Amino acid sequence: MLFRIGDPAKRNLKERRLLRALYAGTVILLALFLVATIRTFDRYSTANKSIRDSNAVLHELESMVSGLKDAQTGVRGFVLTHDTSFVLPFRMAQPAVEQSIRRLDSLHRAGATDLDLETIQELSRQVLRQIQEQFLSERSSPVGVQGDELDQMRRSRDLMERIRAEKNRLTREIEQIREMDLSQERSLEPDTPMMLMVYSILAILATGVLFWRLFRALSKAESAEAEIQRKVDELNKEVRTREFAERSLKRVLDSSPSAIMAFRSVRDRMGLVVDFEWILANQECERIYGRENDPLIGKRLLVQLPWTRQSGLFDAFREVVESGTPHESNQQSMHRPGVWTHIHALRLLDGFVVTITDISETKRAQELLAEGDRLAITGGIARTIAHEVRNPLTNLHMALEQMLDELEPDVREEISPYSDILERNMHRISKLITDLLESSKTKELHKRACNVETLLTTALTSVQDRLDLLEMRADVSVEDGITKVMADPDMIGVALTNLCINAIEAMEEGKGHLLLKAVMHRDKVRVCVIDNGKGIAEENIQRLFQAFYSGRTGGMGLGLTSARTILNAHEVHVDVESTLGQGTTFTLTFPE
Repeated sequence: MLFRIGDPAKRNLKERRLLRALYAGTVILLALFLVATIRTFDRYSTANKSIRDSNAVLHELESMVSGLKDAQTGVRGFVLTHDTSFVLPFRMAQPAVEQSIRRLDSLHRAGATDLDLETIQELSRQVLRQIQEQFLSERSSPVGVQGDELDQMRRSRDLMERIRAEKNRLTREIEQIREMDLSQERSLEPDTPMMLMVYSILAILATGVLFWRLFRALSKAESAEAEIQRKVDELNKEVRTREFAERSLKRVLDSSPSAIMAFRSVRDRMGLVVDFEWILANQECERIYGRENDPLIGKRLLVQLPWTRQSGLFDAFREVVESGTPHESNQQSMHRPGVWTHIHALRLLDGFVVTITDISETKRAQELLAEGDRLAITGGIARTIAHEVRNPLTNLHMALEQMLDELEPDVREEISPYSDILERNMHRISKLITDLLESSKTKELHKRACNVETLLTTALTSVQDRLDLLEMRADVSVEDGITKVMADPDMIGVALTNLCINAIEAMEEGKGHLLLKAVMHRDKVRVCVIDNGKGIAEENIQRLFQAFYSGRTGGMGLGLTSARTILNAHEVHVDVESTLGQGTTFTLTFPE
């Protein structure tokens, strides 16, 4: 059975080898015939061109000698008879001779002949000069033929005899060369068509064999095509099934609010993981980590997100691939400041799949809950302190009034500085207790849709007197398309006013610039309170909203605490960024 299966394969292999050898031999034979035909045609063309060149040289020699003869005859007739009718042949022959000399020179330079033409050209020029001198001399002479004229005519005849002899010699040599070329041309004339005919026959035979083989292959291909089409249909069904599954999976992945991505390992020659390559990324991943019109698939992790090495994520992912141990952690994103993410990575073949979820809102909710607990504790303590302090304070106040009423006027006048001190401090303690209770008391809100620009303008108006007194500038900037926010306008106005007062107190008189700016960020309204004041040290930012903490001498530290309580009641997230010597920015992010 194995032999029967292998036998057709061997026959097909032999046929293919034989066919290749046949094609190769045919191509080589055709190439040899083509080279021989080209060489024969080239020799035939060379001989033909040499014949044409020889004829051209002979024609120009004949024309030049004939012109010289006509010119000499015309001048001799004019010298002997002084008949001007002989001048016309001379005038017509002179330019024709000069033109023949130039053509002979061009033919010699073009390689029409290897013979020396300079001798006959020089003799022809000498004859022309003698004939011209003879003509000019005779035309200006008042007497008939003299001895000088006869001597000139004799020299002219001698030169012409030399020219004829040189012309005859050149003619014989050129005719010999032409005869050789004619003989070669006659011998090659039938070879070229014969070779072309043989070449054509071979080409037709080779083409016929090729087409026969082609038709044979096409018949086999048709039967194979039907089989392939059947298999293609089966594959198409499988592909459509897989595409449907992939689309469904992609829709599921794209609907996830988390960034889901998969990577394969990129290893060096030693087998160590040096990077990871994206093989899957859902829509949220492309939005967060990708670039416009530049998909993440095929990109390298360290190239696209180099901060993963500094944050330790790359080493954690490599450990997942090497050990198979899942990784799970909460980190503050280095790619998006102010965002907390939950990272969960699992090994997938020689790579891993990771899910990154934004837990900023959860983190903020936890912070708000913890802060609410702290404020509740602070409120309980404040109410206890207020109750325990207000009763003795009321008794002191009543006792002071009673004592002042019972004292004599002169005694009352004498101790009035001390009584005034006692009264002022009792009022101060009473106001401090009231502010403490107000800052820790849960705010009852009456929310409604509020125009953001109106809120900012109202808050700025409430502190305009302070700004004018300290010669400071203030601006309101609201981005186009800002939507309204749900808020209690009175309470949110108190919070914004406290933030503005805090900013004004941090700036230098005459140089301060307060900016209230509203922008959109991910479908949320952000309000920024920006100053160019002295700034806040990093270690003090976390203490800003604690009760009784103040960076200003004489401050009670309850303004920002009260503002934070109001903002927490509105579920407004507060971020603080500050640089010493440059200023501080409070960013309020309202819920959608």
